[in-house]
Amino acid sequence: MRFRFAKLSVFCIAAGLMVAGCQKKAAADNQAFNSAPPEIKQVWDKAVADDKANDYVAAVTGYHELMAKKSGLTPSQLDALNAAALAINQRLYTAANAGDAAAKEASMKLAGMQNQH
Repeated sequence: MRFRFAKLSVFCIAAGLMVAGCQKKAAADNQAFNSAPPEIKQVWDKAVADDKANDYVAAVTGYHELMAKKSGLTPSQLDALNAAALAINQRLYTAANAGDAAAKEASMKLAGMQNQH
């Protein structure tokens, strides 16, 4: 099981690094998205709220939705997105390896979603 969680974590970290390079901002740097178009700000705000609620699947899905729109994001938005994606994946990995059943279930679901793409 640890390998599967590690594999998912490595994938998500790699995806985050491809988006913005290195981590520069705090995980929930909402200021970067204050000037974003409403449809992007709405996805960001929901992903951050899901992140804060430890709704791993919804948060990761939201962050990945934004990563798919990276050409429409500013450098500071990419930095904030990268930091948020890295942070939630680290928390998910840590919680799953500590035996958190919800985190394990979320990891399995996210891994299954990844395998479909």
